[in-house]
Amino acid sequence: MASTPANQRPQSLSAGYTQDPPWGPLWQSGAGNPFFYEQFADDFTGLDLGAYTVTNVNSGTVANAAGDGGTALFTTGAAAGNFESIQSAAAFVLPSTGNNPPATSGSMKKLFYLARLQIAAASTASFIAGLCITTATPFSAGARNVVDGLFFYKAAGAANNLVLINIASNSGSPTGAGFTNTFTIPTSAYTLANNSYIDLAFFIDRNQNLYAWTGFPLVGYLPSSGSGAVDPVTGLSLNPPNGPVLANYNYQSQGVQAPIMFTTVNLAPTLSLSNGATAAATTMTADFHCAQKER
Repeated sequence: MASTPANQRPQSLSAGYTQDPPWGPLWQSGAGNPFFYEQFADDFTGLDLGAYTVTNVNSGTVANAAGDGGTALFTTGAAAGNFESIQSAAAFVLPSTGNNPPATSGSMKKLFYLARLQIAAASTASFIAGLCITTATPFSAGARNVVDGLFFYKAAGAANNLVLINIASNSGSPTGAGFTNTFTIPTSAYTLANNSYIDLAFFIDRNQNLYAWTGFPLVGYLPSSGSGAVDPVTGLSLNPPNGPVLANYNYQSQGVQAPIMFTTVNLAPTLSLSNGATAAATTMTADFHCAQKER
């Protein structure tokens, strides 16, 4: 019987590590520089609602639930259009987009978002996961109602209709003209099924290119070696790791077409669930989410 590939040996950094350059204040500190990235991460091992703004209608709830590694259970109210939402502090600003190269100093900062979640009603429910402007109404009548941000959105009414949306409103647009970019995730790249986890991630590189990942699992030991069947001779997975399912080469396209312009307002890591048009309570389980950006 084939076994899974053996773990690689841990690397020993006996003197620690640091991200600081030789002229940095923590260059000689083996503990690294914890402020090299601004970051927010919650594994929901102990949900601290004090770290979030919680919004709900019709007695929706969010609370810790049993699960390996800790989870947060979102439960909507039972009337159509009900939602449950959590947002941390609005602490992230997307890299400012230059109008044609060269990029500005503000644009050359990497930014990441990653979440793992599952929904109980893959066809009827709707969810938002990403970076959004602080709002008490992320949904209106079951449809998204976010006016600034970069986030994954699954609309109500179909299991496989996942998109990545970039929105800059009139107030938050660097050009003063509001607009929306919708990037459809290929349906071949993921499956949304009832009560089945999916990992969602996006990344903006230092050239303002935008990438997205979907699938399960994207984090942990298994994806580092691929998944599925294992070669009995080499012990290596026959399936490669999951790569990005969407890549928009924003920087390279400037001068040829209008570049993606990101909102300039402060955005909050956000997880929101709506029951759409269904007059019944529904649930979403979140395992973790995080946002990171270079200073």
